[in-house]
Parts: sequence; C-alpha cells; structure tokens
Amino acid sequence: MESFTSKGTMLKSVVLLAAVIVSGACSQPPSFLVEPVLKSNPNPAVPLAAVLEFEASAPVTALIDVTDGDHEWQLEYGPEHDPSAGLPVVGMRPDRRHEVRVSIRSGDGAPVPSPDVLEFQTPPLPEWGVDFPPIEVAVSKPGEMEPGVTLFNPRRRRVGRSQAVAEFNAAFGMLAALDSAGEVVWYYSVDSRISDFEKSGNGNLIFVTADFRLIEIDWLGNTVNQWYATGRPQGPTDGIAVDTLTFHHEIDELPSGNILVLSSEVREIDDYYTSEYDENAPRKRQKVMGDVIVEFERDTGNVVWEWKAFDHMDPFRIGYETFSNYWIRRGFADTVDWSHANNLLYDPADDSVVVNFRYQAAAIKIDRQSKEIVWIFGEPTGWGELSDKLLKADGELQWPYHQHSPQPTPNGTLMIFDNGNYQARPFRKPSAVTDTFTRAVEYAVDGEAMTARQLWQSEVMGPDRVISIAMGDVDWLPATENVLVAYGALLHPDSLGKVGWESSSRQQFTQWTRLREYKRADPPEVVYEIVMKGDRPDTGWTLFGAERIDGVGP
Repeated sequence: MESFTSKGTMLKSVVLLAAVIVSGACSQPPSFLVEPVLKSNPNPAVPLAAVLEFEASAPVTALIDVTDGDHEWQLEYGPEHDPSAGLPVVGMRPDRRHEVRVSIRSGDGAPVPSPDVLEFQTPPLPEWGVDFPPIEVAVSKPGEMEPGVTLFNPRRRRVGRSQAVAEFNAAFGMLAALDSAGEVVWYYSVDSRISDFEKSGNGNLIFVTADFRLIEIDWLGNTVNQWYATGRPQGPTDGIAVDTLTFHHEIDELPSGNILVLSSEVREIDDYYTSEYDENAPRKRQKVMGDVIVEFERDTGNVVWEWKAFDHMDPFRIGYETFSNYWIRRGFADTVDWSHANNLLYDPADDSVVVNFRYQAAAIKIDRQSKEIVWIFGEPTGWGELSDKLLKADGELQWPYHQHSPQPTPNGTLMIFDNGNYQARPFRKPSAVTDTFTRAVEYAVDGEAMTARQLWQSEVMGPDRVISIAMGDVDWLPATENVLVAYGALLHPDSLGKVGWESSSRQQFTQWTRLREYKRADPPEVVYEIVMKGDRPDTGWTLFGAERIDGVGP
C-alpha cells in the first residue's frame, strides 16, 4: 500500500511538472517569424486600401495602428484571420501618406510590437464629377451625429436618351464611405449600377446590381459570393443560380443567414388598361410585371419562401408610371409595371416583412408565417376587398406618394421617404410638379386600433423645398435617434416650371442629390449635409440610398 502511494505521488509530480512546462511554453509571448510587409491592394476596384502580410509563431490577434498625421485609428483582426494570406488595411483617405504600426498578441496577453514603421501613399480620387461624385460638405457637426461612417451608392446620370447615354449611366456602379467630416475613407467601383446594399453579419458587403445579380464582396473588393436570377435576360453567369425571374431594388439578410430579395413575375392579363390618364382608353391583353418576395438559402440558392403580389393584391389598381418603360429598358419587351416594389425590410419583432409599393402609394406589412397582409399604410382609395386592412388617419395626416424606404423603428413608429410625386393615383389628375415637395416623415402606427398618426417631417412646402422624382432612403439611427436621409434624384431648381412628370421631359435636365442627417426636433435641425451637384451641364448625380455603419472594415 505504501509502495502504491509513493508511486502515485511520483506520477502526480511528473504530471504537475509537465503541466508547468507546457503552461510556461504557452505563456510565452508570440513573435514575428516573418516581419510585416505592406502592399498595395492588388484589386483596383478598391484603391484606398492596402494589404498587410506577416507570419507569427502562433495564432494571434493583429492590432494595426494607422495615422495620416491628422487622423489615427486601429484595426483589429482576431486569430481566425490568417496574416500570411493578407489583412485589409482600410479607412485611409485619398492622396495622403500613412504610417502603419503592427502589434500582435495571444489571448489577453500584452501586445508585441513590430519594430518597423510601415508607410503607404494612397492615390488621389478619380476625375471629380466624371468618375467620382462631386462632394460638397455643407454641414458637419460630429458631436451631434450618429457614430460611424456613411456608406452610400452614388449614380452617374448623363442627359439624353441615346443608347450610348444609357450604357454610360448603367455601366457605372460605386459604393463609397464618408467620415463625419465628409471625407472619403473608402470606395469600390464595379461595372453595373448598384441599388440596395448592406453590411452583412459576417462583415462583408452585399449589393444588388442592375443586371439582376447579388454580389458579396470583402473590403478589398474581392467577390466572395455571387448569386443570379435564372430568368434574367442576360442568361446564366458565374455564381449560384436562384430559381426566380429577377433580383431588383432591395435585399435584407435574415437572422438565419438566408437572404430576402425582391423579385418579379410576368402574367398576361386580359382587358387590361392601356393608359393611366384616360380610364376609357381601349383595353387589351397585356404582359404585366408583378413583384415577388423571395427568401433563399445563402449556400445553395434554394428558394424556401415566396410571396407574390398577384396572389394578394388587385392588379387593376394601377398607379402613375405603370405604363412607363421601366421593365422594357431592362430586357422585358412589351411589359408594363404594375406594383413596382422598391424596398423591403424584415422585422424580427413579430416575424413580419414590410414591403413598399411605389406605384400603389402604399407600404404593406406581411405576416411571414401565414403570408397574410397585416395592414396597408397609404393612399386609401381603390382597395376593394382589402379595405379592412387599411390604417386610418388619426388626426391630420398627409399620405405619401411614390414613396421609398418604409422602416419600422424600435419606438413603434414608421419612417418613410416620401417623394411626394403626382399627389394622386389614376384616374385623378396629378398635381403639377411645382405643387409638390419631398420629405422624410415619421408616423405612429397602432396595429390594434389600425390607425396612423403623423409625428414629424423633415421639411414642408415652401421656397426651400426639394423634389425627388426617383429613389431615396431614410434610416432611423439608434444611438441618437437622428434620421439619415438620402434624397435620390432631385430636380435642379433651374428645371422647375419646365419639367413635367413624363420621363421624356425629365431626360432633358440634369439632376442632383444630397445626404442629410437630422435631429428630430421641431423645427428639424440638420447636423450633417453632403451635396452632390457639380458644375457639368451634361452630367448629374443621383443616389439610391445610404446607411450609417459602425466603420470601414469587417
């Protein structure tokens, strides 16, 4: 027995000694096996970025301190990132010399710095007003703004209706990020116009292109994933096929990682309208485009949920611009545009989807499980059997028209970017362009009482009002409860009084755009304003949307 105890004690001592040795080895700070090297981003799509490479003695967290003399910031990459494969150095401003210092650490240990100070010179921006939007900072009050950077997607628009002009406009795609002072800190260029985008849960960016693709990129501009709609007129391309006709306007990443996207379908309908101005115009069989909401699995592209507007709404309730050539320009010949959804947003609070139908002048809330319409917020005429789903006005309320971007807020309200176009739906005569205005507006929505009450708006009719004829976005900002507004396509003041609602009339004039962050005060206070107007007589700039994100990088 004594011998057994002695042997057991000896064995414990050996094990303890081994543990101490291993623990001591593990507690050794990491070291650089290959010292850091800083290279230009090999992907020209993101020129304001560099790639840092090094090798370490163990998996480490990399701390990258960057300064340009006026600004300094730190990037952190955990041990899941392989530094020998390259780490993105982002957030740099154009045409400046930057100093970069690198440290590494294991776990919660002290950082081990590299003795080298690396340098990187960023290139200047592309030609102002031609290949890059002309950015003017009108207001900047960083202390009153929502933290983060503003990610937005400017669009270039040359005046005219020729094929060359159309290609010039559609072949320009860009995402760009501005800091609180309005300085460019990152941008990405692609050969197709971009509509909606968002920062994914994995830190990458996902966006919708004009040629019916969804593209996921990292912050160096490298394509990580790509999906395409199988029905797109351009045919198959690289990436994962999703069995649907189109991707257009808007995406949303669900908590499951699945992707929710706007799609569409064509149905031929007998005895359909041929005019939005003349109710008695001869009717005929028409190919009509209706919207579809599609949810698909990220890895496979398999469609797991669909909602079709044709199955829930009356296709004979048309809106102004139904007979525009929106879908014809996109490859669907002789097809009219009935519902024109332009935004969707998943609301995890009650597992619902809010979708906006521009031509219907309505935002609709859909229960995701039953697919039933919960409520309809918008212009109240012509809903027929759906009239019991309408939210009724509580007090004085101005209904939005041709609106964008309804967003439920944590306060139970609904934000909307109200373009205010037409101020009517067929077959009531629209208001003149000069009698309308554009605003961001907030409503209190009571789903039980089925009412809506107007709470706040960014501007009113008056000499300083603006008119956005397309696009636009509004976002409620959680830390400050400010409101970020992207104004879409604004008519130039010189064109007011000369332009009508018809597309052919608007094509003769340049357009401009702006970004504003408001404090929701009375009257509203502008704490950030970026204007994109420029001085070229043939080229204007518009904006699909903008988001305030936590920062540049994953």
